[in-house]
Amino acid sequence: MLHVPDKPSVEESAPALPTSQPSTPNVKITYQRPGLRRRSHTTEWFAFVCVMVLVALLSYGVGAMMTLNRGDSSSSSSSSSSGGSDTMSMSDSSSNSADTANVPLATQKYGDQPATYKVDADGAKHFTLTAEQVMWEVTAGHRVLAWTINGTVPGPKISVNAGDHVRITLINHFPKATAVHWHGLEVSTHEDGVPGLGQKPIEPGQTYNFDFTLHDQDVGTHWYHSHYDDMEQETNGFYGAFIVNPRPGSPQQIKADVEYDQFVAAMGGYYVINGKSFPDTQPITVKHGQNVHIRLFGADSNSIHPMHLHGHSFQIVAEDGHTVTQPITKDTVQLAPGETYDLVFNAWATPGSVYPFHCHILSHLMNPGQTGAEMGGLLTLIEYAK
Repeated sequence: MLHVPDKPSVEESAPALPTSQPSTPNVKITYQRPGLRRRSHTTEWFAFVCVMVLVALLSYGVGAMMTLNRGDSSSSSSSSSSGGSDTMSMSDSSSNSADTANVPLATQKYGDQPATYKVDADGAKHFTLTAEQVMWEVTAGHRVLAWTINGTVPGPKISVNAGDHVRITLINHFPKATAVHWHGLEVSTHEDGVPGLGQKPIEPGQTYNFDFTLHDQDVGTHWYHSHYDDMEQETNGFYGAFIVNPRPGSPQQIKADVEYDQFVAAMGGYYVINGKSFPDTQPITVKHGQNVHIRLFGADSNSIHPMHLHGHSFQIVAEDGHTVTQPITKDTVQLAPGETYDLVFNAWATPGSVYPFHCHILSHLMNPGQTGAEMGGLLTLIEYAK
């Protein structure tokens, strides 16, 4: 900073007063003429801050313009892609068209159909399951890539009895290796379906035979699912019911007039019950006065779903396939991954009544692209016959 020294004091005589005023003696007045003030640091800092603010504003403007340009480019690319996909009759929510070009459309609309078997010479009930990919319709007009058993989600329902000798042949038509686990059954390590422990992965084109006998401790609601690359295969449809019925007259028998299976899961960005999202979920049809048995399966590997029944209370009569000593009365049950519940309720309402049965995590009641005013996902209806 330039330094200017203070000027020395200067003596001056006061001017003569007007003659009309009383005369006063001459008085010499001495004063110091103020020097130039030093420049303030505050001024410099203020100027510096102003410059920095201007630089920041300019940088922000340039960055914003670049972002907008990138957004416009992305929007153009997305629009081009969307324009191309508009020519497809169905949207593919799980893979691009290159991945699914050679995957056939599902030939059946619904899964959980009874599995068929033949009786071998040694008396074994022999089931044949084929692992295959299909394009599965979760809602009208929307298909996703599904890893299925026999081309449906869920796969076929295996229903056998305590004491049965069971033989199951799995044929792998997947493009990758696979394995199947019998969830809840007390079988040997070699039949449990875990690669690296009791067996090797079943490679594409290979066949594997499972052979075991079911006992009284196996009675109940169980299921099967992939145990190889689970997050791709099980999550996208590789599962199905495995029901072991009790021997006649057994106290393990659950008494009901009608029975329904409900696999609660997610696939291809959709929340699904038995492979479908509302409004395409199948209703649970009942008649006034019936006792209704619902087998509930936690097939979602990533989320817990509190399933709530409107207008009714149900009894939990079995957990993970095993009957409970004292049934528990509730209207909502927390369904965790891998769990099964057997629920029984009485259809008390008047004919023509309709009640929802749904997950109480409300974001699970929406399909991709829906608004909060629409219903989708994990919801099915209890419909009373008129």
